[in-house]
Amino acid sequence: MKVKLMSDVEERAEITQKREATVKQLLRRAAKRTRPSQAFSVVPDSRQTDANREFAPDRDADAIVWFLIALPVFMVAHALCVKIGAI
Repeated sequence: MKVKLMSDVEERAEITQKREATVKQLLRRAAKRTRPSQAFSVVPDSRQTDANREFAPDRDADAIVWFLIALPVFMVAHALCVKIGAI
């Protein structure tokens, strides 16, 4: 019975060594793999480097229009809710 136990232990040790060798080989391959020097960017460079792009002139016009449309709609909805007693 002891002989059988030793063979099981040896088999497990051998399997463990094979797995470790495989993992080491995969890690070496991953370390050697070359990475691209620069990722491809779909964003134009002028937008990508502009620190103040949220203040760009084309965004200001849209924001003002949305504000002037949304404010009266909100005020009417609020007045209706107050009138019916929902608020």
